[in-house]
Amino acid sequence: MTSVIGKVASDEDINKFERDELTAMAGLIDNVTDCLGFCMSVDGDTLSQWRGYADDGRGVSIGFSHEFLTAITKSNGLVRLQKVIYDLDDQKQRVREIFPKVKELISEGAVSIPRTNRLLDLKTEEQLQAEMEQYRSKNVELFGTLTELQPIWFSFKNPAFREENEWRLAMNILSPDETDYRTANGRLVPYKAVEFPAASTKILEHLILGPKNTTPVRVIESFLRRYGFENVTISVSTASYR
Repeated sequence: MTSVIGKVASDEDINKFERDELTAMAGLIDNVTDCLGFCMSVDGDTLSQWRGYADDGRGVSIGFSHEFLTAITKSNGLVRLQKVIYDLDDQKQRVREIFPKVKELISEGAVSIPRTNRLLDLKTEEQLQAEMEQYRSKNVELFGTLTELQPIWFSFKNPAFREENEWRLAMNILSPDETDYRTANGRLVPYKAVEFPAASTKILEHLILGPKNTTPVRVIESFLRRYGFENVTISVSTASYR
């Protein structure tokens, strides 16, 4: 996000000093903002996904219903369902929406600390104090304007990952006390449990068995019935490792 803000600022002919101050402020927001995500892909049978995220093809691709994912966001106002944005022009367009206000605040001194040369400056102490108060007020307002991007702050991704075609359930975390932790692949991973809404909608649409998954389909069907999942389509991956 910070780099995209810098690119838009350059497009808007904001000078280098002001641009650097703006991206430094965005970097501060980036450092103090944390987000947890549950990541999914529109494409349920892609070889790169099997290799990277499903035990090298031994796992299962779970197809959640869109209605169910939407229901989660409605039952928990902190959770957002977001489509990941890969295209730089699309990213810049989303950021550009706040730039009329950003440019206005910069023109009003939001990133320019008042300076004075006591030997030459004829301003009174009251005038200097008023200028400093103006700077502080506009600086805080600019910070608040940038935080308006928080709902999409973690929805931008490098175009090189475009093949993932990703959607996310995302939740901003305001304090480490809000999270629990688990271990995975030799490292500590923060997470937060989110309750599913009452099952008024279908949860699972389909399952795809990975190209190296050897579980018989009938066993998967029995497993689903055992836990109350009905009318779930089951198929086997068409991806080939050869």
